[in-house]
Amino acid sequence: MAAKNHGISLDLLIHPGETISDILEDRDITQKELALRSGVSEAFLSDVIHGKKDISKSFAMGLEYALGVPSSFWLNLQANYDAELISLQEENTINDGEREVFSNIHEVVKYLQGCRLIPLEGTAEQLIICTRKVLQVSNLTRLRTLAPTGAFRLSDKAPIDPDVLGAWLSICKVQGADRQLSSGFNTEKIDQLIAEIKQIMLANKGDPQPALIGLFAQYGIDFSVVHNFRGAPVHGYIARKEDNTYQMVLTIRGSFADIFWFSLFHELGHIVNGDLSKAGSFIDADYSKDSLMETAADEFASNSLLSPEPYQRFVDAGSFSYSSIAAHARKQNVPPYVVIGRLQKEKKIPWSRFTRYKPRFKWAEG
Repeated sequence: MAAKNHGISLDLLIHPGETISDILEDRDITQKELALRSGVSEAFLSDVIHGKKDISKSFAMGLEYALGVPSSFWLNLQANYDAELISLQEENTINDGEREVFSNIHEVVKYLQGCRLIPLEGTAEQLIICTRKVLQVSNLTRLRTLAPTGAFRLSDKAPIDPDVLGAWLSICKVQGADRQLSSGFNTEKIDQLIAEIKQIMLANKGDPQPALIGLFAQYGIDFSVVHNFRGAPVHGYIARKEDNTYQMVLTIRGSFADIFWFSLFHELGHIVNGDLSKAGSFIDADYSKDSLMETAADEFASNSLLSPEPYQRFVDAGSFSYSSIAAHARKQNVPPYVVIGRLQKEKKIPWSRFTRYKPRFKWAEG
């Protein structure tokens, strides 16, 4: 069945020619007289008045001489009409399929409204067009084409919605499109970067985003956090540009601080390990955890947060009181919740033990 088009009627748009007709009537001037005064043919003037032709720059100047109305008035009138016509034509391209996608990505739309990127109010057609522009797609049905085909296995626990995933990916790409960093990423400086990240972790100021953004920028990485949505169960997004700078995007799906920092080092591991050997991008999610690349990134994160040999000696000692955990965390130069999270994940202690010491991040996305 053919999709239905929706939109306002063309009859509601007022062509500048109607304003010319109103002035002629008010001043009791004939079309023939105005044509002579403005230097155009009577047929051309008639076409303009009836909306068949537009007001050109030369005709606008002729109207200024003939009627005493500035040419800028006529050109602005024509420009406004053209803009309204384009908007009408855009609205008439919206079909039922795009309306369905717009409804499906309602959580994304709400987020964009909260960020003041699209209006809080308006007709469905107006909001769809604004959403197109923000997500930089000609039609919202194209969002699903942005998601990598076959990149992930579907999961019953966290199913993927291709429209939502495409919208999330588009937000990531748009957010990093215009940012320029002064230098590229250098793997030889990774130890220094890790040490500085740990200092931010220990500072515990509630919202580490500003410090992380500034720090990563010095090392050739454009860092940010993007809101996560149901239907896009992803941990991060990595992109490499031609100038050897990277974009790193994280979500805060779990909200626990230890999960966030592990995810951050995991994404950093992809960069250090050279998983993007050339300009390109990929999305990081649960569904590829069995790959060698994901395993290597996990290993990098684990070893960067906690040096393996001291940590193994700590585990072998078998003393997992909070005081012992805190003492080991000080030696590793990380907050205690990092050690707690690692012990919980490895089932050395129950998930319920010491969870009260694990802060949750609720800060706004950058």
